[in-house]
Amino acid sequence: MLKIKAPAKVNLFLEVGKRENLLHPLVSLIDIVSLYDFIYIKSSEKTSVNFISKWEIPQENTVTKLISILKKRFSFEVNIKIEKRIPPGTGLGGGSSDSAYALLYLNKIFNFGLNMDEMLEIAKEIGSDVSLFLTGKRCIIENFGEKVKICDDFKFYYLLLIPDFFIKTSDVYNKLDELGEFGDLTYAYEKVKILIEKIKEGDINKIENYMFNRLEKACFEINNEVKEVRNEVEKKTGKRFFLSGSGGVLFSIFKEKEEVRKVKNLFFLKGWEKLEVESVCL
Repeated sequence: MLKIKAPAKVNLFLEVGKRENLLHPLVSLIDIVSLYDFIYIKSSEKTSVNFISKWEIPQENTVTKLISILKKRFSFEVNIKIEKRIPPGTGLGGGSSDSAYALLYLNKIFNFGLNMDEMLEIAKEIGSDVSLFLTGKRCIIENFGEKVKICDDFKFYYLLLIPDFFIKTSDVYNKLDELGEFGDLTYAYEKVKILIEKIKEGDINKIENYMFNRLEKACFEINNEVKEVRNEVEKKTGKRFFLSGSGGVLFSIFKEKEEVRKVKNLFFLKGWEKLEVESVCL
């Protein structure tokens, strides 16, 4: 049985455009971080997908969707078990990562012969975050997630604040549609390029000034506790906290590991987990 690590992500920047053909175009700067699901894959007489999870995972999920897509093109049977450590419904991309890494390794195990462009097309059918995990590297994603550009190497440490509740991605995007507040993606790409320059300079305050998430307001309207917690911890720590993806995880960015620990010990949050992670490049 093959064991695979599927990492989480944080969005250092996320701009979203108006919905087109049921999907929202976007521009996002992503970092891959050291929180992992573990995927176990082996060939089998009958296909099955099972989760080892303290959270309820729906019967229809990103991995079962992937299997359904692949079975239309290939003949194979596989047993997949996924040990969930990345909480679902938190904007950390666990489901997207699971399906991306399952696709990469199923392609190898069963010799499907899919090239990267073909896998990116499959990823696009599953969800906008799936393509970025096919690279396993920090990147800029554009359009509907299928345009992925690898970024220069950089290393940061993060403090994640993980709530004990889920926020559905679809609910956040529907709320964004209600609000009707979308961004200019051409301008957003220019802002990402500036953010990357600030990252190279290494000044955290300047980096924070260019970090952004268009989904923040929509998420806060769905669950005001996320906004209240952000305001509380920013007041107590003097650090800025940002929403990852569609929420509700909040995170803060640091240059040194020791700084994360200091800030982590400044506050207590009932019903929220505090987790230290760092940039990884697989």
